[in-house]
Amino acid sequence: MYQQPSSQLASQTISKRAIADLLIWLGRTQWQENYNAHDLVIEVWAAGIWVKQAGLISYRTLAQWLKTLAQLKAYHLSVHKKGDRLYLVQGSQQPWYAVVNRGEHYSCECMLYRCRYNRVKKEMPKLYQSLEQQIFCHHTEAARMIA
Repeated sequence: MYQQPSSQLASQTISKRAIADLLIWLGRTQWQENYNAHDLVIEVWAAGIWVKQAGLISYRTLAQWLKTLAQLKAYHLSVHKKGDRLYLVQGSQQPWYAVVNRGEHYSCECMLYRCRYNRVKKEMPKLYQSLEQQIFCHHTEAARMIA
């Protein structure tokens, strides 16, 4: 078993509810016959995310799921382009978040982006590799959609 990620990163990426939703999205629902999302036992392993009740989820699959979720959430957000590289994207914790196109990637000032940016590379390096070393949130995905 790998060192487990911080509670902050785990709550944003591999919470019990998030993993339950991912398992359902994958069609892996047999665990629901005897368990609910709150019963899931989740561990970070070298090969992926081990869910005691449902087996292994690869980092590649988790990365695809996180990207899909970000894109789905981004679809309905309002975006205002304020310059060549600056976007204001609708938020929920505050009205607008600044998103900057940095050429190779987009950055955002929201808590989700900052948590991932500060923690994924060192706490979940295999996930970082599966994300193609690109940190994102739904705000950065919304800005990409209109860029």
